[in-house]
Formats: sequence, C-alpha cells, structure tokens
Amino acid sequence: NFWVALPLVVIVAVVIGVLIGAPVLRLRGDYLAIVTLGFGEIIRTLVLSDWLAPFLGGAQGLLRVPAAPPTSLDLRSPERIYYLILAFVLLAAFISYRLADSRVGRAWAAMREDESVAEAMGISVIKYKLLAFAMGAAIGCLGGTFFAAKIGSIFPNSFGLLVSINVLAVIILGGMGSIPGVIVGAFVLVGVPDLLRDVLPPEYRLLVYGAILVAIMIYRPEGLIPNRRRRRELHVEEPEEEQYERGAAAPEPVIVAGAEGATSP
Repeated sequence: NFWVALPLVVIVAVVIGVLIGAPVLRLRGDYLAIVTLGFGEIIRTLVLSDWLAPFLGGAQGLLRVPAAPPTSLDLRSPERIYYLILAFVLLAAFISYRLADSRVGRAWAAMREDESVAEAMGISVIKYKLLAFAMGAAIGCLGGTFFAAKIGSIFPNSFGLLVSINVLAVIILGGMGSIPGVIVGAFVLVGVPDLLRDVLPPEYRLLVYGAILVAIMIYRPEGLIPNRRRRRELHVEEPEEEQYERGAAAPEPVIVAGAEGATSP
C-alpha cells in the first residue's frame, strides 16, 4: 500500500541521510557540497553495479512501481498528482519557515556564518549538521516517491550528477536562505526551457537558456528573491573602491617631536 509505505521509506531515507552525513561532519563550505555530490554519484554507481543489480534492477531500474490504491487517490492522474505535490510543497515550506524562526534555524544560520564561532557559543555543530542531512533526506525522499509513483518506474540514470547540480543551481539562482527564492528558482530552471522549446529551434535553445542564467547571476548575484541579510550584505555595504578612496583622502597623522618615549618629571 502506497500510503503505508510512504512514512516507512521516509524513515529509511532519514537513516541513510544521517549515515552519509556522519563521515563528512568535519568538512565545511564548498568542500561539504562537493563531497555530497560525490556521494550521490557513488550511490548511483553502486545501484548500477553487479552487486546490487539483482535487487534493484541495475540499469533497467525498478519497473511496475505500485501507485496509490485506486479507491483513494490515483497518482497517475496529472491533476491529482499536481495538487498532491502542491500540498506537500506547502507543508515543506511551512515546516522550513517554522524551523528558520526556531532555535534550530538560528543554530543553522550561525553555523553558516562561522562554524568555529557557533561552536564556541555552545552550539552542537555535529548534532545540527546531522539534523540538516536528515531534513534534506526526508524532503528529497518525498519528492522521489511521488516521482516514482507518477511514472510507474524508476531508473538510476534519472538521478545523475546533472540533477544534483540543478538542485544547487535552484538554490543559488533563487537565493540562498530564501524559501520563496528557492521556489521561484525551481520555476525558472524548469519553466524557461519549456517556454523556449515552443519559440526557439533546438540548436539555439540551450544557448539562450545559458545566456539568461548568466545574465541573472551577473545582475542578481544574491539570487532572484534573497533573504534580507543577504541583500544587506551585497547592497548596503560600502563598495571597496569607495573605502580605498576615502582612506587615501584621510589626513596624515601629526607626530609631535619628542613625544615618543617622553616621561613625566
């Protein structure tokens, strides 16, 4: 039964996410993102290997994935799967909003700025990192479950490195730390190619699409809908050139002769 299996696979995904996150707890910044992408490729390669192929189907994947019972919701119907996914997206956004304003969200924000300072303030960096891996695994599992139920099958090549890079591109394009920005970024990365498919020939489609993305990153480096902190960092701070000019225009300090080393009588 689809609805009985759904919470079980989410729990399994959370456990796997924590197990994957445990070995990379000491990594920070870009290194953590690169290693996470590497783990995705390792898992895909293992699924394609002869070791797991008898259980997971190898390159053929898993066919005849059961959908939801017809008596409740038929996930093969485009309208129903749309509204069902929309409901879960709104639920995930609500949970993310609540977490951002909670102690957990503030801990994540502190770790994002400086893990050493966050640890000195008493924040358990390891615990909150593992919690972030668990949350990401749970949300990703929900998306993958509905994806498999909709198309009725699932293949390893559907989750290649390009898919993981696109997920990161959605976050950067929409605005890091901004939930509305991530949603808008997903619409742009998915919707713009579909719009270009109707108006441009295939040989120009990717060229125009890439030019649009480059233009967005040049003129909106903070993302389409950045959070307030990110917007202040990029637009409120004084430009480096103005700081240099202001420092060069400052008067030279006046040194009084004999003042150095003078002592009172």
